[in-house]
Amino acid sequence: RPRTTGAIPWVEHPEQLVTHQDGTRDQPLGPETATHDEERDDIPDGDLLEHPDEPDINFIGANMVKAQHLEGRRYALHGEKWFCSNVNAEMIFALALTNDNIPGTRGLSIFLIEPKKADGQRNPLGIVRLKDKLGVRSMASGECLLDGTEGILIGEEFQGFRIMTDMINLSRLYNSVAALSGGRRALIEAWQFLGHRETFGKRTLDHSLVRAKFWELGALHLANFHLVWRAIRALDAAEKGNQDEAEILRVLTPMAKRASAEAAVYLARESMELMGGMGYIEDSVIPKIMRDMMVLPIWEGAGNIMVLDMLRASAKSRGLALMATEIDKLTEGHPMSAPIREGAKAALGGLAALAHLDQDSLEWQAKQHFLSLTRYLQCALIAAEERASGRDQLALEWLMHTGNATHPRQTPPSADALGGFIGWEY
Repeated sequence: RPRTTGAIPWVEHPEQLVTHQDGTRDQPLGPETATHDEERDDIPDGDLLEHPDEPDINFIGANMVKAQHLEGRRYALHGEKWFCSNVNAEMIFALALTNDNIPGTRGLSIFLIEPKKADGQRNPLGIVRLKDKLGVRSMASGECLLDGTEGILIGEEFQGFRIMTDMINLSRLYNSVAALSGGRRALIEAWQFLGHRETFGKRTLDHSLVRAKFWELGALHLANFHLVWRAIRALDAAEKGNQDEAEILRVLTPMAKRASAEAAVYLARESMELMGGMGYIEDSVIPKIMRDMMVLPIWEGAGNIMVLDMLRASAKSRGLALMATEIDKLTEGHPMSAPIREGAKAALGGLAALAHLDQDSLEWQAKQHFLSLTRYLQCALIAAEERASGRDQLALEWLMHTGNATHPRQTPPSADALGGFIGWEY
């Protein structure tokens, strides 16, 4: 790894720092001005140099970078990147144009940038400034200037958009796993804290409304746990040549990313509230979790982009038809099979009925059907797990009866029951 005293890497030579038009000059961050988070060992060694949103925004900033061929697969990159997620990375990927006559994404190629050139000299990468982010502050993000920066062509020329799309889909699953882990950590922090706190004459965990909230949060976490791992299994199978799994993965990836990221923020916020003032104070880990979770619905495409991606996947793949078949198979023989199947069928029917609408109406109305389909797929996955192992029944019960004014229970599950449901063997 390059030596880093603060948040700006590769600044071992003063000529790398950027001088602005007003005469001011960037300064490297020393230990006294480094970002306040100290856990720098978790910074990934690879990163993507691009605008932080989805490729649907036409790669803002990408067309500002031009690639001039040097020799072989080596190019000199010139231009500006408004956002580099991790300027401390040893491997950076950047999109650039190799031919000004080919407009849009068709003219993009993707390049690998490393700290040193092929001749061993430092690879110039000017840091204009660091981004002052809400969270994930241990990973230094910044604006960069490429001035003869050497890049190695990845894949073939003009295939940058396709390669980038493959990378983003994989990153979406990474984002989903990060959402699961962050939400789970917040949930366990609150569970442990309230298990040792007394309010109104008894353990806080034993109060009815507290138990009801943990029941909800545990159910949401497990629903997304099963959904994300179903997508990962589909990825494994698709990479081994299973075409059906590749088709269903096209829908599952944005579905899992949207659901898990949204739930992670909710779990962190609700866990903070459960802990009261102690959850809001920086002495606990909850504020950091909250800050870090906030980016997950944005990274690799915001929630509305995921809905649009599910729409595109539905039109271009057999994913929804395969999903309907899988829901039937997963719920076969389960006591809740009828309502799960009926709910999924209604969601799928609603999506099919939108085909004649104009794009504006289609996008607006499709979202609720996709949200409903997500919930019933989660229920089907949990039903299969319950049938196989006898676990997760409480999660299915909450998911199927949430919002039902005539809930069959008169009181939430006991703390002991929730302990096995939420705590596992922590």
